[in-house]
Amino acid sequence: MIYILPPFQAPDEAAHFYRAVQISHGEISPVLAYNAYRQGAGGAVDQSAYELVDRRCGIPNWTCKNRTRPGLVDLLRRPLQRRNGDPRHVVAFSNTVVYLPLAHVVPAAAISIARWSGFSALGWLYAGRLANMIFATGVSWLALRLLRFERAALLVFAVATLPMVISVVPTLTADSGVISCSFLLVALCVRLLNHSTRDRWFWPVMLFTVLYASAAKLAYLPLAFLPVACALMVKAPRRTLIGAAAVALATVVVLLAWSGVIREFVFPISMDLRVDPPSQVAFIRHNPITFSEVIVRSIISRAHELPMRVAGSLLCAQDVLPPESLLLFALLVAAFAMVYSGSRYPNMVLRIIALIIICAGGAATFVFLYIQNSAAGGAEVEGYQGRYLIPLLPVLALVVPPIPRPEGMTEIRMRQIVGLGGSVSVLALAAFLTLRAW
Repeated sequence: MIYILPPFQAPDEAAHFYRAVQISHGEISPVLAYNAYRQGAGGAVDQSAYELVDRRCGIPNWTCKNRTRPGLVDLLRRPLQRRNGDPRHVVAFSNTVVYLPLAHVVPAAAISIARWSGFSALGWLYAGRLANMIFATGVSWLALRLLRFERAALLVFAVATLPMVISVVPTLTADSGVISCSFLLVALCVRLLNHSTRDRWFWPVMLFTVLYASAAKLAYLPLAFLPVACALMVKAPRRTLIGAAAVALATVVVLLAWSGVIREFVFPISMDLRVDPPSQVAFIRHNPITFSEVIVRSIISRAHELPMRVAGSLLCAQDVLPPESLLLFALLVAAFAMVYSGSRYPNMVLRIIALIIICAGGAATFVFLYIQNSAAGGAEVEGYQGRYLIPLLPVLALVVPPIPRPEGMTEIRMRQIVGLGGSVSVLALAAFLTLRAW
């Protein structure tokens, strides 16, 4: 999948590439920048990185029409030596500077190594993709490992093998790590419900996971309180409750601190000149009822198409439309996994709290898109994508009640069904994209 998807064909991958390049130099704070159509925020990137994006995407660079794939020789080719080195200059990438820097640290480290090793900017891109893929796959494997005796593993695997997820994980987008850490968060919460928190690694891993899954992208902040709810509902020891509360508090503090840094750098991510975040925030403050109606109306109007969008009806910026049969098959596997993924530990109160957290996170994705991508005072949320809901789906394992398995079907057989179905989805998507490309 790293190679099948052409450079910068994942959602906003050019902007994520710029952000990772900036962080690879040890710089995390955004700066004011100017691009082709309006003022924005960004940072200093190498000239070679800018030329790579400009050559493949043009300006503005959010939709890249160049779909050609580089050869292996191109990836390994050394860059031409510049007389004055590889200077850096400020470029705008407003939609990624607002994320917690943690979301781009993994690809940034890989880019730093690739640059030190003398590879070209194209090599940096693929080094970042490879690092993101290894990180996301490793975290997903750890989640499944911790859930190996739990039904929640069914849902985690089914979501991890959705076409949308498979097309995002091997790219530079922040969603790659956020989605995989949401899997691990659910696994750690199930472990907490089992009172299995005595391992020394548990709380450091929990803190890292919550920061990545809930704070890297502000809309998922409600997930930070899921461990606290689990600790309260099972009447965990005071030490466990304090640990869960400390993780949630640390996440909020980190997010507030970062919000103070980027407050002045929240700019529109749309080319529509009617989009203006400060004006939109003012409209929300003065018209809370109208604003609430817009959000509710937008959610209701999209409800019928969200399942297909979540599955991957529109995979990436190159307008790839997978066969509906593939999407329906993946959704069928996910539905089967969800129905039988219910944990026996949560009580009704915890199920309700988990559902509230899911709804709050889902609504927050609409709110932030309304501020950054919709016309001020508009009657509709613009630019919504199904991938925004994927980090919330694994939490459904804590909402669904434990439904008895069908008569004559063993736990092993249920795992085989989901395992085979998810694997078929992955291979079918890879085959489709390969045939479509060549």
